[in-house]
Amino acid sequence: MEFEISLDYTIEDLEAYWQAFVRKKPGTPAQKQASPRMHRNAGLVFLTLGALIWILIAPLAALPELIVGGLLLYSGWYLGRPGAASRWAQKNWKKLQESGRLYQCRFTEDGVWVHDSKSDHRYNYETLEALWEDTNCFYLVLSRRLGSYILRKERFTAGAPEDLPGWWEERTGKPVGRVL
Repeated sequence: MEFEISLDYTIEDLEAYWQAFVRKKPGTPAQKQASPRMHRNAGLVFLTLGALIWILIAPLAALPELIVGGLLLYSGWYLGRPGAASRWAQKNWKKLQESGRLYQCRFTEDGVWVHDSKSDHRYNYETLEALWEDTNCFYLVLSRRLGSYILRKERFTAGAPEDLPGWWEERTGKPVGRVL
């Protein structure tokens, strides 16, 4: 049995990678963050408080509340806008588009082959560091020095994605990690 995966990344793939591997360690849960809705609600509270201070006390005393309220409203819009992605994902998406490389990954009996428009690379199973999984993707970690590949489950052209963890464990003796 072999597995073949097309590596046509989207910016959403890079954002998922950012959330799972760059921003935190893959086996640890994400830190809690204020949602865009929470930013907007806090902004409205500060603007209301600033308006009351403006009316009842003095216009200059209300400026800090009005500024903070405006900034929170803006950050709520910015974080919640459609297609919002981290700067890291946007920068790497731009690099990927400029490179023009098309990738394909193949798991064979001998190892993992990664093909792009300019070269082919073969990695033995013993040299690979880890395979991580979330609901939509596998993340193949070659090593810290060589990097990683995002393997979308929907882009498997040969082999079934649900069979890959067993194949991996059989070849490497390493369990498939779960991205939290």
